[in-house]
Amino acid sequence: MKKKTLFTMLLTLVFPIAALAQLESVKEITMKSQYFNHERQVLIYTPAGYKQYDQTYYDVIYVFDAQDRTMFDLVHCLLNIACKPDPDGGRSTSYIIVGICSPNLFDINYFRNNDYLPMPLHGNKGLFNEGYYYGNSPDLKKFVRNELKPYIDQNYRTSGRTLGIGHSLSASFVLDAMITDDLFDDYIAVSPNCAYDEYRLAADIEAYRFKDRTAPRFVYASMANEIEQGPGYWGDEWKTGWERVATVLNDSSRFAENTVTAVQTFPSYEHYTSFMPSLTAALNEYIVFGAKTLVAYTGKETSPVHIELRGKHLPDDIYITGNQDALANWEAKGIKMNLVNDSTAAIDLRLHLPAQFKFTRGSWNREAIIENADAGNHVIHDRRHTTRVYRLWERNPWMGEPAAQ
Repeated sequence: MKKKTLFTMLLTLVFPIAALAQLESVKEITMKSQYFNHERQVLIYTPAGYKQYDQTYYDVIYVFDAQDRTMFDLVHCLLNIACKPDPDGGRSTSYIIVGICSPNLFDINYFRNNDYLPMPLHGNKGLFNEGYYYGNSPDLKKFVRNELKPYIDQNYRTSGRTLGIGHSLSASFVLDAMITDDLFDDYIAVSPNCAYDEYRLAADIEAYRFKDRTAPRFVYASMANEIEQGPGYWGDEWKTGWERVATVLNDSSRFAENTVTAVQTFPSYEHYTSFMPSLTAALNEYIVFGAKTLVAYTGKETSPVHIELRGKHLPDDIYITGNQDALANWEAKGIKMNLVNDSTAAIDLRLHLPAQFKFTRGSWNREAIIENADAGNHVIHDRRHTTRVYRLWERNPWMGEPAAQ
């Protein structure tokens, strides 16, 4: 839509300069956990502009197998250089990314498989025949749900929406976490093992009531040449397990209308090398999901919100408009804000959340340019953060008006 496209074009000129103040960053922390006898290593990526965009709250992507740093880094690299942005410029594609590392602890015989496998139901066969490299996936779910996610929410500006990404056995864990714990909102599983413990994961997915979830959801799964007859073939069980899961995800009748599923195969890639093309495709699908499904979604209940716009010598024709009736449904001349004084305009509303909005002077050619928020629509996601104070860019506060000299 015009209102968003023009704004996005302008930002390509404006915000790269502003963003120089703070680049992307990655922080490494260790966390003690009541669920493990060892510390957990965690990586936390914040996007460029995180500090100065203090009115932006970010979706969080949780990446498993981050002890392979390539997996973690690839997510934010692809989002920046290989993924197409929302063509309407309505939804931000900047994220906080959290990498969850699995340890290799030889002294206590704790390894990656311990994290991602449950206790077997059908005896010590297949992945369970080693005798001890399994059984802690319930503990990892508890760590993420009860310790890690609260830590991220308390220390970072998060929107409340989460995406889980896994590859191979951690992809199996991600899918299992969806049907057993509803651990994240959205899921990307690359080359999951769906055959372990006599097709346990496949059977659980077949039995799961996906329609019980009414809020939007995105589920992506892919497979490489593991299911193709030839050098990369991983066996009939692997293929059968995958086909059972893919059949469910391809059946739209099993899902609510606002659930988006995608299933892809990459037969020219091997198990490990498929991660990059599969993740590229998955993230692009996820951005489309955000632009089409999440932008249009609001919950049923309303919440009181207070919104201010601050700048120098404000005019008296400032409007707020957005994604619902109380915000004039994106009419450029939406709801007039109250001019408190020559530097502050304010408004109090009851809005369905998530609420998405922008500021104008009555025309999409005279849209506000905000200094302390990321590009795209401004969003109030939940009741935790319903007071917002936005600042106009001092040098050029409004599109279509000359910049200050």
